[in-house]
Amino acid sequence: MIQSGLRAPESPARTAALRITLVCFAVSMIDGFDTLMLSFVAPLLVKSLHIDHASLGRVFGAGFLGTVLGSILIGPAADRFGRRPMLLLSLALTGVLTLACATATSAPMLATLRFIGGLGMGGAIPVVAAITAQNSPTRSRASLVILMFIGFPLGAVVGGAITAALMMKFGWPFVFLMGGAGALAAMVPVWFVIPAGATPRDARLASAQRRPRSLNPFGHTLADGRAPAAIALWCGVLATMILSGFLVNFMPTILNLNGIAPDRAAMGAVLINVGAILGALALSAIVGRFGPFRPVVAVFVAGAGLTIALGQLIGVGNGVFAMLFCIGACLVGGQLTFPAIASRLFPDDVRAGGVGWTMAIGRAGSIIGPLVGGMLLAAHLPLERIFQMVGLLALCGALGVALAYRWQPGDATRRPSVGGGELSIADSELSNGKH
Repeated sequence: MIQSGLRAPESPARTAALRITLVCFAVSMIDGFDTLMLSFVAPLLVKSLHIDHASLGRVFGAGFLGTVLGSILIGPAADRFGRRPMLLLSLALTGVLTLACATATSAPMLATLRFIGGLGMGGAIPVVAAITAQNSPTRSRASLVILMFIGFPLGAVVGGAITAALMMKFGWPFVFLMGGAGALAAMVPVWFVIPAGATPRDARLASAQRRPRSLNPFGHTLADGRAPAAIALWCGVLATMILSGFLVNFMPTILNLNGIAPDRAAMGAVLINVGAILGALALSAIVGRFGPFRPVVAVFVAGAGLTIALGQLIGVGNGVFAMLFCIGACLVGGQLTFPAIASRLFPDDVRAGGVGWTMAIGRAGSIIGPLVGGMLLAAHLPLERIFQMVGLLALCGALGVALAYRWQPGDATRRPSVGGGELSIADSELSNGKH
């Protein structure tokens, strides 16, 4: 009788957690598509707007800079002013500015629109990661955050396929219209499904108690002994995002230089991303039992070995494509767990800010990676040497995650936020059922 009485409130709580996760997953998909859509339409933009490649690069850079700043600014703001309002603001910025991109007539205009819209794109992910973690049952929290973030690369893959099918028929402005409309449409389920307050039970109390401490949000993020673990994690994030930025962007070029036809060489980047999605799905099942830290360290070490071996075997038969799939599963799939690791490291009252800084550093690494990769290829270094460097970066990533696990405050996973915000919906309702 006691057990059945305890189970009764748990089912609606888990249903609510699943609903919230699905909405956050949809936002993540839309954000992934909107962030990467410029890559899909770039060839047509060059012809239609008469943009040279240098100007196109500045457009890319403006968008990436906007996402970095958005992660840094909107994450902490969500911890102070509430997560649903800041997520709605992020979606509104993304939607309106992406729609406006369809009217762009020059590279400077497009760069400006992408920069402002990038603030919303960069701000959405840390907020949905914090919302998913906050409203998930404790045992499945890391797994659900990983599943939510899989929506980001999946949105890019699905969006790329849709773009390929429709862009030639309707033109490049249609892609921006589709992305902007999707972001604005997502505001409806966010409004009706995401809880209004920072926590379901006592949002007003938590918000009032947080405000005096948010004058220095970065310092508060690293307070309570979190600085060593956070800095170690961020070093690992930076190293692995640099390597993935290089691999995803330059692998087709490297394959082509080694005698593989361009159409087949393009499959290299596709296989890395497909492997990343399946690898993250596998990790989401594993971290429910072992936590997010140790499995990620293991796959990064395995990915380092595979990458070094790839440098020796590249250009030798079709086995290279199987290795690229496995490298994507280990290295890029492991990176998809970073929001879950950050959600585990940072307590609820600074979680969006902590995830925001983690994502900003990761996005910076994804910008550095192609730049460094281009310099290495231009220097005509042997591919074996280049892939050894990439493998070393993977080991640095594993070390950063391992040190973050070792140095995290002893009560990091149990410390309640101000006003008890660390309790999830399921935890709070189950607790109420016990009284």
